[in-house]
This record gives sequence, C-alpha cells and structure tokens, in this order.
Amino acid sequence: MSRPDLQEILARFEADLAQASNVASLEEVRRRHTGKKSAIKDALRSLKDVAPAERPEAARAVQETQDRLEQALAQAAERLENEDLRDRLAGEWQDLSLPGIATPRGGLHPLTEVERRSMDVLRQLGFVLVDGPEVEHPRYNFDLLNIPEHHPARDMQDTFWVDGGWLLRSHTTTVQARLLEQRPPPPVRVASYGRAYRNEAVDATHTAMFHQLEGIWVERGLTFAHLKGVLSFLARALYGERRIRFKPKFYPYTEPSAGLDLACVVCDGAGEIQGESCGACHGAGWLTLLGSGMIHPSVLRGFGYDPDEVSGIAFGLGTTRMASQWAGIPRALSLYEPDVRVFRRLRRSVP
Repeated sequence: MSRPDLQEILARFEADLAQASNVASLEEVRRRHTGKKSAIKDALRSLKDVAPAERPEAARAVQETQDRLEQALAQAAERLENEDLRDRLAGEWQDLSLPGIATPRGGLHPLTEVERRSMDVLRQLGFVLVDGPEVEHPRYNFDLLNIPEHHPARDMQDTFWVDGGWLLRSHTTTVQARLLEQRPPPPVRVASYGRAYRNEAVDATHTAMFHQLEGIWVERGLTFAHLKGVLSFLARALYGERRIRFKPKFYPYTEPSAGLDLACVVCDGAGEIQGESCGACHGAGWLTLLGSGMIHPSVLRGFGYDPDEVSGIAFGLGTTRMASQWAGIPRALSLYEPDVRVFRRLRRSVP
C-alpha cells in the first residue's frame, strides 16, 4: 500500500487555516483536520498496512505532520484570542486619567449639625448630655416646673394629650425635671435635645413638631451674669459676630426670665428682602432663638434644693429656628419637608 500524501494534507490544512478569521471558524478547521474523521487520523490508521520495514519512517512522518497541524492551530488560537481581546478593549476603553463621575455625598441634616455643634460648645463649659421620653407625664411637663393646673399650656389647644392622662412633651425641660427629681449634688450641668410638640398653627416659623435643646446649671453662687455669659458664648460659637440682644420674658419656672434674639440671617437684620417683608422674621429683623432665666425658687424647693444655698440657670433653645437661621432658610418648615432641592443647596452653602 502506498503511503498517505502528507504534503497534500498539510497544504489543505494551511489553505483552510488561512480562511479562519475568528475562534469559531478556527474550531471548525481543528475538527476537520484533527478530528476522528480527518485525513491525518486516516493516515495514522493506515500505518498498519505499511510494510514493516517502512513503518517506523512512515509513522515518524505522520506524527511530525500532526504535530505541525496542532502547533499551527495553537498559534492561530492565541493570535485570534489576542485580536478579540484587543477589539473588546478598544470598544470598552475609558480614559482613566479623566476625572470620574462621583456619586454625590450626603451630609448631616442642619438640625443634627446645630444640635451637635451646640453640645460641643456646652461640653466646653462642663455640660453633659442626657435624654428622656417624648410621651411624658404631666408631673414632669408641668407640675414640677411651677406650671399650675389652670395654666393655658395645659389646654387642648396648646398641648397634645394622649390616653391615660399623658401627653406629648411640650418642651425638653421634662428631661431636666426627671434628673433633678433624683436630687444630684451640685454642681449639676446637663443638657438635652430632641423633639417637642405643641398644638400650634403651622407657618413659616412654627410647626406642631419642632426641636429644642435645654440646659440647666445648678450650683452655689450663680447669677444672671452666668446665664448671659453662657448664652452669649453659645451664640457667638454658632453665628460668629452677628448681633444678639436679650429682652425680658416670662416663664413660670424661671425668675427673672429673658429671651435671646438674633439679627435675622436671612434678611441680615434689615427686615426686608428686595423690598418685601422677610418671611423668616416677619419683617422684624430679629428672631427669638431661646428662652432662659434663673431657676425659680419654688422649682428648686420642689426638687429638694434650698434656694438660699444654691441657685440655677435654665435655657431652652429652639433648634429648629436656630438651624433655619444657621443654614439661611427663610421657612423653618422647609427643614421638615422632603424637598431634596433644599438640602442640595445646603450642601453647597452651609459651612
């Protein structure tokens, strides 16, 4: 029997290999020229019919041809894979030296920012943070704070009452009442902040739910000068050199009492914005941020302290108004509305 024509097998293979332009067509060439029914496999099977003396040489020639086919297929596969990778990279290429598209970062809510900054200032003066419940008993919301039963604050039109004679706290002073009831030894410097609730009509500067920060300081020898010093220090820390003023006020649990006003940030204390009345301060040019005073002697006695031995100062900051002024928002109500445009602007403008 004549030997298989290996040169013809190799020539047909090279012709088909030259036509393979992708991995799929290369696989078809592999199957056709190295598969079970390929010419090179037929050549291997035909070696049994070669004369014994010629068989070693014939087998070596067939094996060398098969090795050449497999080597050429491996090289073609590597080349086509590299070309495919190069094409994909060219299609997906991005210039990593260009600035990326960063996901906008969030930020603290102005109320949270003001609360934390206020506490940072008060901690410098030795105050510690305490907390208490929002659903409160009248004893802590009214009775222990020298607010009598006939006081209008106890009426339905001012307070949210719930079942069982309890109420939603109308101020965070309830936390201090709970603490002082335990009669800790002086000096006592504590502050608390959180939500408070009053049955008020909602407008640009009032909401039925709002935030407060309260502080008390009980010690020997405290005077009204200490109160003014603490509040002035706090106001300067939050608002810089903006004008402030104190004015007489009345609160059942302090005597004497005072309010602290801030020159309106929105209208810069002018009362008008482009010829129209400022909505934040209602054209007054000033906005009351807090109420304060010397703790009433009756309140001190109710907690077991001798007003001849110790005195105290108390202050309640409206952090909702403080935050709106700090952030330059005309409507305090905007702090509670889900309008992301407001907070996007704050992220750029609030220091």
